[in-house]
Amino acid sequence: MKRNLTRLLNVRALLEEVSRLELEKKNAEMRLLESAAGQQRRLVGTARANAIRILTEDTDRGAWLLEIADAAILARKESGLRSLAALSKPVVEKARNELLERRLERRQVEALILAAERIEKQEESRREQNRADEWYQQRSSSRRTQG
Repeated sequence: MKRNLTRLLNVRALLEEVSRLELEKKNAEMRLLESAAGQQRRLVGTARANAIRILTEDTDRGAWLLEIADAAILARKESGLRSLAALSKPVVEKARNELLERRLERRQVEALILAAERIEKQEESRREQNRADEWYQQRSSSRRTQG
């Protein structure tokens, strides 16, 4: 039985590791989306600053309109990336819960193995005690028959 529990523990440990890797992957994807959204936000700020600079320095309104259009496009990209990052948060949470579930399963198997080992030790102790008792009984009964 202990061998089967050990196999089960190995399987549970592997499943926990797979869940951990999956969580790390999903978490990294979410952070990447958030980082890209932050980068887009900085680009929006730069494009708007350029538009203001062009508006105050140049008389060419076409360049100003291009910068404003760039800022609008970058803002739309940022919004899309933020939405994707927000959508990935429940996925990350689900992966985290799965990891915790797998960890709990592994720990339960570990507890079963420890309980089985304790029972095994108790049984072995009882067997040794029985052998010692039988030996003393045989010894005392052989002395009575001799004496």
